[in-house]
Amino acid sequence: MEKYYLVALPEDRILKRALKLQKEFSIRYRVYEDPFPPLHVTMGILYIPHSDGLTAATTLLKPLLRRYLPFRLTVRGSSCFPPPYKSVNLKITSSRKLRHISRQVIKTLQPSGVKGHPMDHWDYHISLVNTVFAVREWTEAEYLEACEILSRENLHLSCRVRHIQLWHPEFPPLEVLADFSI
Repeated sequence: MEKYYLVALPEDRILKRALKLQKEFSIRYRVYEDPFPPLHVTMGILYIPHSDGLTAATTLLKPLLRRYLPFRLTVRGSSCFPPPYKSVNLKITSSRKLRHISRQVIKTLQPSGVKGHPMDHWDYHISLVNTVFAVREWTEAEYLEACEILSRENLHLSCRVRHIQLWHPEFPPLEVLADFSI
């Protein structure tokens, strides 16, 4: 089984602010180089049996996900995940809609042999900077300083999400396996 990520793509004010913060932290702490990891909200972690399973999953997901688009995404503050992740994030308000979509995806794909990671207790977030895909691991002091800086930001933003994609977990390059946008 291969692991894939079902992601929602932030837009408008959230995307603009997240890009600005990601670039500032990346430059200040020399953690990422261009291209920076793409900003997203993980909605599902899927384990798909083989390439035929990927085709079947995509076929099943297309009508399902298009029913839910567009939907509202809201950022309320920040969060930081401790080592080993050292992840500095925009905190996404966990909505009933996000949890419902995640459950429906797993329920829809289960008969085709796809396994899904339950997202009911997931801390929805947009990772700005972390150890994944970093050119160097930032120090504990740098990570704590970035968390403190981000906690002082006025982060009350929202946007409509019109794009959900299925991604392969490796980067770069970003490999979009399916696009469910409206």
